[in-house]
Amino acid sequence: MADDKHEAIAGDDVGSAPTFFKEHEAFLKMLDTVAESASMAETWAQSSMPAEEERAIREMCAMLELYQEQPTCLDPYLERIVSRLMAVIEDYVQAYHDSNASDRKDSVSAARMNGVFELVYMLCKVRGYKVVLRFFPHSVANVEPVLATLWRHTADLGGSSWTARYVMLIWLSLLAMVPFDLESIDSGMANLPQLAPSTSTNGQASSESGTKALVDMWVELGRFYLRRPGCDMEGAAVMLAHLLSRKDTNTTLQPAFIAWATHEISDVASGYTGSASSSTSSSKKGLAIGSVLRINGALRVLCHLFLAMDSADTLRGQIGPLLDVLQSDAFEQHSVTRKLATKAAQRLALLVLPPLSVAKRSAARPSARVNLGAGANANSPAENSARSTIDESMDNESCASHDADLEISEEVETCLGALLQRLHDKDTIVRWSAAKGVGRITERLPRPLAQEIVSAVVGMLQEETLVLASGLVDVSMTSEFSWHGSLLCLAELSRRGLLTPLALREAIPWVLRGLTYEIQRGDYSVGSNVRDAACYVMWSFARVPDAAAKGLFAEMSTILATALVSVAAFDRESNVRRAASAAYQEHVGRHSAFPHGISVLQLADFFSVGNMRNAFVVASRKISEFAEYREPLLGHLCTVTIYHWDLKTRELAVEALRELAPLSPEFMASKLLPEVVASAGSPFLAVRHGAITALGIVAEVLAAQLWLDIDQTKLVLSVAENVPSRYTEDFGASLTLAALARFIGCLSRAGWDIGGDKARDRYFDYFAQALTMCPKPQSIAVDFTAFVDAYGITPDQHAKIVHQVQEGGPGSSREGFVLALGALRTRADFEMLCNLITEGVTVEIRRDAALALGQFSQRALETEQGDRMCDGDILAAVGAFLSGLHDRTVDNRGDVGSWVRQQCLCSLQHLFAVDSRMLACVCGDRDLALRLLGRILHAATEKIDRLRASAGRLLESFLYGWRDMHARGTDRLDVDAAVERWIEELRVFIPSGHQGDSSMGINWVDSESAYGQLVYALSVSEESLRRLLFEGFVVAGSAEPMGKFAVNAVAAYAETLPVADNGLGPGWTVDGIVAELTRLLLTDKQTSRLINPALIVSDQLIEQGALLAASPKMWIPLYRAVQRVAFKLRAPQRLMLCVKLYGSLSLVSSEVARLVGESLLAHIGHPILKIRQVAADQLYTMLCINEVVADIDEECEVSLGEIERLLSETEWMQDTDSIKASRGRLAELTRQVLRDKSAPR
Repeated sequence: MADDKHEAIAGDDVGSAPTFFKEHEAFLKMLDTVAESASMAETWAQSSMPAEEERAIREMCAMLELYQEQPTCLDPYLERIVSRLMAVIEDYVQAYHDSNASDRKDSVSAARMNGVFELVYMLCKVRGYKVVLRFFPHSVANVEPVLATLWRHTADLGGSSWTARYVMLIWLSLLAMVPFDLESIDSGMANLPQLAPSTSTNGQASSESGTKALVDMWVELGRFYLRRPGCDMEGAAVMLAHLLSRKDTNTTLQPAFIAWATHEISDVASGYTGSASSSTSSSKKGLAIGSVLRINGALRVLCHLFLAMDSADTLRGQIGPLLDVLQSDAFEQHSVTRKLATKAAQRLALLVLPPLSVAKRSAARPSARVNLGAGANANSPAENSARSTIDESMDNESCASHDADLEISEEVETCLGALLQRLHDKDTIVRWSAAKGVGRITERLPRPLAQEIVSAVVGMLQEETLVLASGLVDVSMTSEFSWHGSLLCLAELSRRGLLTPLALREAIPWVLRGLTYEIQRGDYSVGSNVRDAACYVMWSFARVPDAAAKGLFAEMSTILATALVSVAAFDRESNVRRAASAAYQEHVGRHSAFPHGISVLQLADFFSVGNMRNAFVVASRKISEFAEYREPLLGHLCTVTIYHWDLKTRELAVEALRELAPLSPEFMASKLLPEVVASAGSPFLAVRHGAITALGIVAEVLAAQLWLDIDQTKLVLSVAENVPSRYTEDFGASLTLAALARFIGCLSRAGWDIGGDKARDRYFDYFAQALTMCPKPQSIAVDFTAFVDAYGITPDQHAKIVHQVQEGGPGSSREGFVLALGALRTRADFEMLCNLITEGVTVEIRRDAALALGQFSQRALETEQGDRMCDGDILAAVGAFLSGLHDRTVDNRGDVGSWVRQQCLCSLQHLFAVDSRMLACVCGDRDLALRLLGRILHAATEKIDRLRASAGRLLESFLYGWRDMHARGTDRLDVDAAVERWIEELRVFIPSGHQGDSSMGINWVDSESAYGQLVYALSVSEESLRRLLFEGFVVAGSAEPMGKFAVNAVAAYAETLPVADNGLGPGWTVDGIVAELTRLLLTDKQTSRLINPALIVSDQLIEQGALLAASPKMWIPLYRAVQRVAFKLRAPQRLMLCVKLYGSLSLVSSEVARLVGESLLAHIGHPILKIRQVAADQLYTMLCINEVVADIDEECEVSLGEIERLLSETEWMQDTDSIKASRGRLAELTRQVLRDKSAPR
């Protein structure tokens, strides 16, 4: 048991559903506490529960909420929990009844047990009231106390809890079934108060109940709650259904109550009809909320009552009026009302029909022996078949004799017609209820009539469809509501064994169409619910008990299996993919007729198809290894998925086609390729884009096979030639041009012979248009690079690209041509890209120039021709990237300069990995290596995670890649000695994650971990590297929320340093850190972006005590630097930072504190009111906690008290004469105290 418990808990850790009530020990312990507290009769007079009891109930409700999806886990403990709680409630209800009956109303409060009632309601909510109700007490002695208690709670709705009323309502539904005549247990309760007036009865309160019979009070109480929203209505409906279905009430009270419910509905419906007939506009007004509640209450109780009744004998002449009101137009605007009317109609029809015969029940639900192949005789197919035939013939004879004696009334036909009409309803809950109703009613009908209903449901799928000349069925004019309702109904009929083999043959083709049903409506589509319902029908097919039907499924197993697998792999919606997988699993488990069922199911299970990319690319590729699924999957891709309206789905479909096409090249080339080529000229944008893109992929992966057939070669090459010009100029031209660029890029990579200069010029024009119009030209540039490598360009075309870069307009058109420069090879293009990184008009151009320069350099490094990059070009390229690392552009989008910096880092890192010669050139130039390494270290402290990660990877490549230059083929290794020393020093503090075990490296994405390890690189001997790295920490320390990690890292590092210079350089000491902060504060305006971060980090480091050990001589320069920054400064944010830093500087020494005091006094008179308040607060803090005011004489102590009073009581945010006087007095007293402390003793 302990091992099982451990395994269940381990399962919960990985996200699986709970398998048992693991909190039961804590829950039962709190249950005992709550029960003991609530059972104390001396506390029942209190108007609220104790705080400890309330806290425990709240925790218990939270525990129960966790099992909303797995409520059966509570079953082993449910009886104990409910019995314990209901024992307390039973005692309380009896005491409450006795106290009110004996005029001791104050002895028991109505609200004392609200918490216990809430806990019982939570159990009903999680596990269901029907299960919880089994453990309620049901003694006859409980009837009158519960009824009287509920009556008094109802009379005082404001003083009672709705959970208490709901629990007592369902309790009364159980007590209504006591096996005694209700008149015999009626003691004549008197002195009950009037019920609260109901909003639906025009404010009229009920009369005194003292003279009423018990059952009349019961019914009146139920009618009251039928007009209230929420759980009260449901509880009252259940209670009245059980009460009125008793043998002693079904002939006396039941007819009158049904007449009342019918009148309630017809009264509201007649008012609605009258308003609709008066004018056209008033019919759209709808019912008032009170009228809706009246209808819903009456319908709800009728639904429960019809379910509880044994027969329709007591209805007599009420069926006709009931059918009239159930088909009223007043329901049309409220989905819940329509659902209740639908449910009432189906239950009324089931009540009229005779119950299901034993023969039909056994035929619809065969025994386990039949499902499992007759046990021991499972290996005798002939014997099993004979036995099945004999059993089936006997069942048919029995059912036929039963059907011959069955007469179907007109009322049943009316209900059935209404339910079939509700299958077209716009709300799912109504269609679902109607589908279940049709299935239940059809199950009781004679077989000929049942087959007519099946044919009618299948006929709904054929409505408004159009059969095209090609034989395909066009469903674009159909209603998704009708298809969804019809498919749900088919599933219900199939589950009940009502589909004969003939009906199945008629229905299966339409169900298969439902698996791909999707209609585009603008920028979205409808039909996912239809496809989900079609999967449900396929799931229900696996449960058909008919032996002939099972033979039909075995015959069509491959068709059904491939259809389900295609949907499970290639549908856009995850719930549909999972539903198809579940249907496939059901067939595999029950029939074992699907080819390779278990193997395929393992590849397309619930979790595998949940991820869209995994389902499209990975699962489909593995399933296609089975020959039976290969061509159907490929056909589904090329006829459905690549033409999908969603761009992401089309792109994933193309990726899947790249994986699947090589597995069946002959089928792809001969069967599917002509259809895809024909779709390339479609007027529909999505179809055209998907077809052209897919053709490019096919042309690339099947180039060798297609070249063998001249007709297929011409067919593929005709795609780009036959695209009308309007498709590349009008709406949607960008998608068409992107597809054409992808198509041409695939041809280029595969080395197709495109047919000369004319075709090359046409293709170049397509690229020029695509680079101009496509909003994201990066992928276009990749394909253009392949085109240039394969076919080249003319000088005129080259000049056109350069012209567009130099003189083209702003926006994506110019950016696209900047990217195109990366595909060229001339030195002029190289120089232009280097200049654009720093001189580009927009940040997008500079970013794309960095990307293009990286591509250009990679191509030049890899080439073996004469235009290979020389060392000077390498240094120029690195210098351009280095200048891009200084881009600090900020606009309304934020730090957009980070786009340029990150692209420069990524390009450098990629180039270092491609050719070690570039890294060797950099390491051979001391100045360039120093500047580059400094900027990389600075970027490694960035606040943006992705940028910091890019810098970290580049830094690791720089530090650990140069030693492998010989192994990579570098002919020479001219690494500067100083550069080699810096690299060796940095390798001590920055472990390798670039090669080998990545767990040993720095996690650059985690700011806390990265800063904590990188900060020790401040110990490097080169001063410029230290400065740049420290600047990065200062800038990062001012950003929230990761700034605290940078400051904490510097503080921890400072604790490891000596105080003064020990001959190793100022960066190795605490004094050096203070000096560096002073230097940053004294920078000129061009680098003023460092001043605010320096102020923030200085203040935080001093507050943490990391710099308090610095030499006294270091603080005066820092104070002077802050004073210089604050001089004549009117920027409120920076000035407040200076004032706050003044407060921190007052902690370092008495000398600095006196200087700070003067500065704070000056700022108390600042024109900006907020600065005055902040300066006053800092001065007050300084005088309270600083040792500068310690050991002063008695006279100064009096002055200090007055200073504190002035600082705390004066409203410094006001600009009045009194403020000026207070400021003058404060300055006088403060200077006196500070001067007294400095005077010699």
